[in-house]
Order: sequence, then C-alpha cells, then structure tokens
Amino acid sequence: MTPKELLFAHRYPEAVDAYKSHLRQHPEQNYYPGLGDAFLCVGRFPEAVSTFKKALEIESNRTKGHMGFLNQVGTALWLTGDRTGAIGEWHHAVSGILDGSSIYGDLAGGATQGLLLWYGAVTLNDRQEHEYAIKYFHYLQRRKTYGHVLWPRPVFEMVLGEKSFEKMLVDGIGSPDLATCVQIARTDLLKRRFLCQALFYGACREREAGDETACLEKMQACFHLENPVIEVEWYLARGECSPKRT
Repeated sequence: MTPKELLFAHRYPEAVDAYKSHLRQHPEQNYYPGLGDAFLCVGRFPEAVSTFKKALEIESNRTKGHMGFLNQVGTALWLTGDRTGAIGEWHHAVSGILDGSSIYGDLAGGATQGLLLWYGAVTLNDRQEHEYAIKYFHYLQRRKTYGHVLWPRPVFEMVLGEKSFEKMLVDGIGSPDLATCVQIARTDLLKRRFLCQALFYGACREREAGDETACLEKMQACFHLENPVIEVEWYLARGECSPKRT
C-alpha cells in the first residue's frame, strides 16, 4: 500500500514509517504534507509542526505567495499548547488573503483559515482577533466567487447568524437531522468532511453563545466521526474532548 492508502486505512504508525521511507528515497518530492497528517493522526504534534513548516517552505519556494499549510501549522501548534502561536499562523493566513500576498484559499476564497481564526478567538476570548475574523467573512461575501461555491460558505453564514445549524446541515450534507447526516457520512467521505466542519464550528457557535455543554456535545459528535484525515477540525475536536485538554 502507498503511504496515502495506509493513512486513509487508519494505519497511522505504518503511514508515518512509509512517508519517512519515501522521503529518504525521493527527497526531491514533497511528501511532507502527508507525513504531517500522519503525525497529527498519531498525536506527535511538535513533529507535525516542523513537518508542515517544511512543506510550506518547499511550496513557497516553488510558487510565490503559496501559504497552503498555515492552517495545519496553526492546528499543530494549538495542539502542542502554543495557542498564541496558532492564532498567529491563522491570522497570517487570513491577512495574506486580505492584502493579496497569498494566492492560497479554499473554494470559498479562503474561508477555512478565517473559521480557524474565529474558533481560536472565541476560545481565547480574544475580541480583536474575533472582529478581524468577522471582518474577513464579510470580505469573502463581497468576492465575485461567493455565489458559485457550496462549501464552506454555509459555515461562515452560520457564524454570521444568517443560517441556522440545521440549514447548514441541509446545504452541506442533505438533511436537517444530525443522525441522518451521520449515517450519510459513514459511506460518503466528502459529506463526512463537510459534517466534521459543520459540527466543529457549530460547537464553537455554542461556545460563543455561552453554552459550553452544547459545545462539548457537538465536539464529541465531531470526534466520534471516522477520521476524515485531512480536515484539521477533527484533530482540534479530539483535543477538545481529551481529559487532558487545557
């Protein structure tokens, strides 16, 4: 099996070894993003930080303005306990879109980094970063691409109070009923990725409203999904559900 196949088969330690072997055999190829994902899977967060930074360095040298791994760097930093560093990386990813220095963004023009910044700001009660994230969502709404993409646009519409959690589920997964969405996500990886983000940011919306019990319920529902591997929100939800979380 390839390293990626091992990763998606949830054979994480084997995936780590396989990616390391490929890097030794093919140093000219950037296997660092996959290795970083594998480190996240096994909970080796400091190594994930350095690995994603290496991936970013390589891609930045290849393509000016590429900052496609700042979300992952920030996530790994957050999970090491360096929340200030994580906020800094997510802020950098957002500011890069706003000032035009970064060419990287998801299909909604870079909504994911804004959502991560919003999560961090809500969790740390950082009003300045919270306002910056909300400003960023309004900026995305003004972009020409806004009306032409499905996801994660409904998520930040939920954050802005323009859409309910249930309507977000309908837009992304196809049903307002969470149990039905979970069933759909068991056999549809793309819908599982959408549901992972919907639950995670739905949980954060509960936290923002002051309902930490409802927040944890949604975080647990997110974590109990089969790991979609490439959605950083799943690892953050796992951290939220850990008894050792700070």
